Amino acid sequence: MHKRSLRLRWLVCSLILALITTDRVGADPNNLENIVVTASREPHAATQLPAAINIISADDIRIQRANTLTDVLRQVPGLHIDQPGPRGGRASVYTRGLDPNHTIIMIDGIPLNDETNARGGSFDFSTLTGLDLERVEIIRGPISAVHGSAAMAGAINLIPRRGTETTTASVSGTGGGSGYRRGRASLSGSNGPIDLSIAGTYTDESDPTPFGSFRGGSLFSQLGLQLSDDAELRGTVRFADSRSSGFPDFSGGDQLSVNRELEARDTEELSGALVLAHDLSERLRYSARFNVHRRREIRNTPAVFASPDEGFAAVPGEPETRQRYLRYSLALNGTAELTDDIDLTIGGDAYREDGRSRGEVDFGIPIPGIDANFDIDRIVVAPFTEIFWATPIGINLLAGLRVDLPESRSEEFLPRVGASYTVPHADTTLRASWGRGFKLPSFFALASPLAGNRNLRPERSKGFDLTVEQPLFDNRVDVRLSYFNIDVAGLIDFNPETLRLENLASVDSRGGELELAAHPHPALGLRAHATYTDVTGVSIDAPGRRRLRNRPRWRGGFTATWSPLPVIDASLRALFVGDTADASAPTGEEQIRLSGYHRLDLALSWQPIEKLSIFLAVDNLTDSEYEELIGFTAVGIRPRAGIEIQL
Repeated sequence: MHKRSLRLRWLVCSLILALITTDRVGADPNNLENIVVTASREPHAATQLPAAINIISADDIRIQRANTLTDVLRQVPGLHIDQPGPRGGRASVYTRGLDPNHTIIMIDGIPLNDETNARGGSFDFSTLTGLDLERVEIIRGPISAVHGSAAMAGAINLIPRRGTETTTASVSGTGGGSGYRRGRASLSGSNGPIDLSIAGTYTDESDPTPFGSFRGGSLFSQLGLQLSDDAELRGTVRFADSRSSGFPDFSGGDQLSVNRELEARDTEELSGALVLAHDLSERLRYSARFNVHRRREIRNTPAVFASPDEGFAAVPGEPETRQRYLRYSLALNGTAELTDDIDLTIGGDAYREDGRSRGEVDFGIPIPGIDANFDIDRIVVAPFTEIFWATPIGINLLAGLRVDLPESRSEEFLPRVGASYTVPHADTTLRASWGRGFKLPSFFALASPLAGNRNLRPERSKGFDLTVEQPLFDNRVDVRLSYFNIDVAGLIDFNPETLRLENLASVDSRGGELELAAHPHPALGLRAHATYTDVTGVSIDAPGRRRLRNRPRWRGGFTATWSPLPVIDASLRALFVGDTADASAPTGEEQIRLSGYHRLDLALSWQPIEKLSIFLAVDNLTDSEYEELIGFTAVGIRPRAGIEIQL
């Protein structure tokens, strides 16, 4: 109780500090006229949209010098991220208490979720390296009306940097504790109607602890061609290859694992997009987009045992399993400006998914004739429409409808409505949105011989959020307070009694998010956040509600950035996470409560001459000891130092 009270006091004090130390409104990217491309069919200013939006800028990422993008996303309200042990374990993002596979992850609009994995179609953030980003857009709330399946809880879109007007090139190298190494090179420029941006990165975290490792490289490029004053063609390509290892899920990690064997993964991803945008007139435009994403993984997963005497595995292993997932899609989008204040968008998209798995099942004892093979594919066609109206009285209205038509399933109607309004003279902004979402069962959930169930139904959600934004103290502080409520019917979860995946009766997630942003001095920026989430579920054959695993009720933190001189930047990030519930094979099916934790991360950057930057970062500055999953010890304090040269 004492430790919990102490963490709560730290969080309250950090929020009060952001209030009492400010002199004027800060240049928070969330409050500027940023053009957002993820929250609707057509780009709109963030201030006009009804959605709960956060934008992480390229400067935010640079100043924080975070090891991975997940470390930056931890400071976004409504998001919870768990990284079991070192980077070799899979990192998952939970948006507003829903599952990781309920948030669609994209790079430049290309969906990256993998429908063949055992987590129901989530994306593994640990494999993400080497992106040259302009910004990251995070949309919270049901947004299936825009992005279809997998967007029940929200969307995260990584927007790449375009080619610069003048040619620039850079190289950087970083080294750190426990054998950490990272190298990066980038090139950006333009020539007439062509612009190009390309970046390559290699990261080696092969020895952060004896309990996991990561080695990976990636190449990312974007090419733009201005066909005319009214037409542009743009292409994006990303290739990533990584090898990682870590204790398997449910094993009890480095502290409790019975057989001490690591899961090894060899992953390769290739993603691409080709987009044509054409303005036919001042009031009529269209775009056509083709996406492709291919993921291949070779995985050796050991069996998980409940005790040393257990001959039969609690969770079967999959030695030498080979999986492949391919998704390609085509989208057509036409927008007409009916008046100066009304935009109407009509279009449709279609995508095909193809998944394959080849492997065997290891139960700890010889059982012939059992494999992990499956092949499955599906096609989904989805017409859509959306209307945006900036009314004369200052209310912005957004309404949309998408109809997904999956093969061999009934159609899914996905409506969405929202409004935003800024009260004159008070500068109070009110936002409200409501929408329906759905998620098709993943290929693994449908077809896996281990736990698959061909009778699974799609998961369906409906939810709303209300947001109030207010400048306070003579425009010295910006405050944003949101309330959300999401109901999910038929959520898919593993039933330990039947040993297969089944639809739960319902899951309810509700809570609130508080954000503060201030800039008390041109050299100092402060941001703070706190989130409360209450998420519970009801199974089909068990009475009463139960708390879902891996979701803390409370979490919060703050980020302070300081630039005392034009050539010096400093960043301090604090994170506070409340207790969570979890289970593992060694501890049994009953949930165990993991204690909450806090951690600090520090980064310092210095530019001694114009084209040279030197930085020092310390992850987990206070060497905090905690577990994000049962038995998985978090990586302790780790210093990193690097140098970047502009060529």
